[in-house]
Amino acid sequence: MEVKLFHTNDIHSHLYNYLKIKDFLHNKKRQHKHNMVYVDLGDHVDRSHPYTEATLGKGNIDILNDAGCEVATIGNNEGITLQKEDLKSLYDNADFDVICANLREVGSESPYFRPYVIKEINGIKFGFIAATVEFTPFYKALGWEVSESFDWILEAIREINTEVDCIVMMSHLGRYDDESLAMMFPEIDVILSSHTHHYFEEGEWIGDTLLAAAGRYGDYVGEVTLEFDEKTLVGKRARLYDTDLLTSSDDHYYEMGRDMLSTVIKDSAAPIERRLYSTSSFITSLARMVRLFTDSDASLIHTGLIVKPFEGGMLTDYDLHKVLPHAINTVQIELTGRELKEIFSQASKHEFKDEIIRGLGFRGDIFGCFVAENIGYVQSEREYYINGEVIEDRRHYTLGTLDMYTFGRIFPQFRYSRKVYKMPEFLRDIVKIYSSEL
Repeated sequence: MEVKLFHTNDIHSHLYNYLKIKDFLHNKKRQHKHNMVYVDLGDHVDRSHPYTEATLGKGNIDILNDAGCEVATIGNNEGITLQKEDLKSLYDNADFDVICANLREVGSESPYFRPYVIKEINGIKFGFIAATVEFTPFYKALGWEVSESFDWILEAIREINTEVDCIVMMSHLGRYDDESLAMMFPEIDVILSSHTHHYFEEGEWIGDTLLAAAGRYGDYVGEVTLEFDEKTLVGKRARLYDTDLLTSSDDHYYEMGRDMLSTVIKDSAAPIERRLYSTSSFITSLARMVRLFTDSDASLIHTGLIVKPFEGGMLTDYDLHKVLPHAINTVQIELTGRELKEIFSQASKHEFKDEIIRGLGFRGDIFGCFVAENIGYVQSEREYYINGEVIEDRRHYTLGTLDMYTFGRIFPQFRYSRKVYKMPEFLRDIVKIYSSEL
């Protein structure tokens, strides 16, 4: 007997692709009837889409229901781009099980969601376990804990190992953690892998464990075929379906989201220009807003944050969302004067200005140039100034900037600095707070 596992991951609200996947899954359900299950591995929600923004992800849950999802876990976009109470209510109307072994409230010793679920398909018992990536400081800023995922997975395996015929790991930990899981826990039969946007055309093997992954944005939908002799798993294989080859469906969700984001922020707002290689009045104002919001001595952002220009006039939530669709929060970083000068010296070189940036919450394309606020440099004196005073090497200062800079690539110095993440407000939320300056 064969059982089909269909899986999606990292859709990131690319609903045009996902609607094709939904129709595909409906056809597969008619074909395989009770011999299939469909699961989603998280990051289905992405607030860069107007419909997701307007419904705070609940619209995505309705669409997952329509697709016949039976089990889902959370990715970092569900976990850290929503306020705590919004995540708690996100799945209120879900027709599927939501599992995650390593998400818990700060101070709690038990997972917030169930760590696993057991499902019986034609007499075969499947144990589905899930875990999400450990973006620990971001979760802590929202009142969550996600650490020690492998320990929580081990505990789940021990609880269900003798009760099920097949263990399926639904992982939003990333490819390299998933490879480690396969080596450490041979009890896992299949690892459905996500988060790092990789894909395996026919799966990958580590020992006797099959890894399957379906890329990103709904470019693919994954299928794992499991063959059983009685209740013994005797064969497994994976494949991908390219959604470009699937029949298109009408996508009306963008227009729905646009209409839902019609609240007016300001009746007569100034135009917002998109300049990548020079500053503008808006990006300068945004840098000031970041400094004020983070209560810092100076601030640093980049011009590529402006994704779409705004012609001026009546500014709505939808207009601002187009300008700043990012899942980016701000952060206050404590630095010595010497470190602060190093950062601004490095920023002034604009080494990333032509780079295409992916991930890190950034929803634009080209990075652009850095823009600093409330810091000056007098070249003839080779001195940096804050509030008209020379920056002293040993004195401590605070810098208001973007959380995407703290992942280590752009400014490695930030990794070990004292940081206070300002969550859950995105940049567009901060603009609304200071909308009188527009």
